Amino acid sequence: MDIPVLRQDLRLLPGSRDEAGESGWLLYDPLRHQYFALTRSALLLLRLLPKITSLDDLKTRLASDQAQVDDHDIEQFLGFLNDNFLSVGSDAAHVAKIAEAHKKRQHHWFMWLVHNYLFIKIPLIRPDSMLDRLLRVARPLASRPARMATYALGLYGVFALIWQWEQFVTTFDHFFNWQGLSYYLLALIGVKIAHELGHALVAKHHGLRVSSMGVALLVLFPVLYTDNTDAWRLTDQRKKLQIVLAGLTVELHIALLALFSWGILDDGPAKSAAFFLATTSIAGSLLVNLSPFMRFDGYYALADFLGMQNLQPRAFELARWQLRQWLFGLPENAPEPFPPGKHFFLVIYSFATWIYRLFLFIGIALLVYFMAFKLLGLFLFIVEIIWFILRPIYAEMKRWWAKRAMFSLNRPTLRSVFIFFFLSGLALAPWRMSISTPAILESGKQIPIHLKEAAQIAEIRAENHQYVEAGAVLLVASQPSLEHDIESTARRTRLLELELRRYANSRDDLSNKLVTEQKLGEMQSRLSALMARRAELTLRAPAAGYLQLSRPLSVGQWVQPSEQLFFIFDKQRPQIVAFISEGQMHRISRDSAATFIANDGIHETLRAHIGAIEETAIESVTYYEMTSAHGGPIAVRQDASDGASRPEEAYYKALAHPITQGDSVNHNIIGELHIETAAYAPFNALWNGIAALLVRESGF
Repeated sequence: MDIPVLRQDLRLLPGSRDEAGESGWLLYDPLRHQYFALTRSALLLLRLLPKITSLDDLKTRLASDQAQVDDHDIEQFLGFLNDNFLSVGSDAAHVAKIAEAHKKRQHHWFMWLVHNYLFIKIPLIRPDSMLDRLLRVARPLASRPARMATYALGLYGVFALIWQWEQFVTTFDHFFNWQGLSYYLLALIGVKIAHELGHALVAKHHGLRVSSMGVALLVLFPVLYTDNTDAWRLTDQRKKLQIVLAGLTVELHIALLALFSWGILDDGPAKSAAFFLATTSIAGSLLVNLSPFMRFDGYYALADFLGMQNLQPRAFELARWQLRQWLFGLPENAPEPFPPGKHFFLVIYSFATWIYRLFLFIGIALLVYFMAFKLLGLFLFIVEIIWFILRPIYAEMKRWWAKRAMFSLNRPTLRSVFIFFFLSGLALAPWRMSISTPAILESGKQIPIHLKEAAQIAEIRAENHQYVEAGAVLLVASQPSLEHDIESTARRTRLLELELRRYANSRDDLSNKLVTEQKLGEMQSRLSALMARRAELTLRAPAAGYLQLSRPLSVGQWVQPSEQLFFIFDKQRPQIVAFISEGQMHRISRDSAATFIANDGIHETLRAHIGAIEETAIESVTYYEMTSAHGGPIAVRQDASDGASRPEEAYYKALAHPITQGDSVNHNIIGELHIETAAYAPFNALWNGIAALLVRESGF
């Protein structure tokens, strides 16, 4: 192997201390503005490289210096120089290698988009000269007295938030619209600009160059970024940590000052602006930037705190090695030796990151699927699942196959084989003999109560679960147009009565008197009909029994005649209403045995059998306590036209009749109905659900 000649523009710079506390060194490539951390063996080889002429000469020098560098270390180091083009070469092989690497980087635009649509960097400005001017303004604002004043004002803001917590929370509802969303977007842009300037100004304060600032596209959503690559030059770990945490510190200060402003300002645009800045800063800091699982500020802060460069690649490699040890007990050394506590922490951190990213990538894939038009959304969904979830699994499986010669029938392998077949049996063997479905226990004898026409609730005189006598007033409603008609009709009736009395005391034409009497009769009939309509707006209990609200009611609320408001039921004759999903319908039949288990943990378990099963899916869920909007198990969306709760997936209603006599039922009881079925495999149920989802979403 030829000894490479190093490029003359490379720079050797002191770096921060490593995990063992020893001084580190960096190799800087100015052409790519990239830093490489050197191990002790790599630093020794780098210093010897200009002094030797052959590989044998290098090994001789290493032997004379008693350096602990083996042939594998030498091969890796020389490969590192060649792979990163840190050496000079003019022969045909070197030129061909450069051309091949350039060709690999040239992707068709379509493949480039597939590989990079999740994260694309677009540099916009070179801010170095601008930061010099801003730094003169920012230094007084970052002084100790200014920070102490900010914390004091922020403490007052926190107390104001506690005192006015309900007002703060209800403000979210007030701005839960497109106008509020636009204000949040403006606040987010302002806060994130300040966040990135915080990174850049602290880096500039420590004498570093900020090469660029710009926009990065995360799943085509724009976010700002600052290139702080020169932070590698810092040997003081504390200064590195200051740069990493600068953005979070700026957002924290904005949040504190905004909370103080919100607490002292009167209602108006200024207080609304303070609300947006406070909530945006707090949410952005806590939910996004503090996460150590993605490469945001929290991750780099954790890496600097641990003193570990390339934290995630090293932790992931250690976790993959640990996984192979647990599964197969392979006779291979760990990638790096760590103390037991740090080893355990890195493995747990890696698994937590993988789980976090699994849900994150699935969530992003679903977001892309639903936000894009269907064909593009489906394509990007598949790309993301393959590229970010299946591809890493496939790569690890390939490594297992490459190490197959190291496998043996040891204890970890036998244990893994046993667990694999046990879990496979649980998934594929037909052992499940029941299905669970949401259900509600109610009285079998029900009398629904609703208004005969649309009206506004004026008064509610009965409470949920209350026992009422027949004829008791439950609710009083009013209708403004009806009241207006009653008032105008009554006034016209009085006028006609006065006019008729005047005719009785005069000798005017008899025909006028007869016409007036006819009009008076019509007005009196109309008034009687209107008064009857008003009386019907007062709901009374049709029979004695326990009262159950069909939906939450409040004074001032408008209700439609189709909406059931109450029902009266007899607690001695309960029945169970079950809601069965479409994928489970083929497993049940009439007279199937079932068991109802209440969620409250108080009522007894009831044995029952299935009675009637509706053949068409329900259009709406009439039991409000069963809907997700009120904490129930059935996911629904509110129909804007009539306020009905439409289920997100198809459900069929089935009635089950209790066989055993349980506790008396004086209100609806939510629970689960376990219906006995023929044996089936859990995997089949999962596969049928996935197939049904694919069939439902395959239509364009």
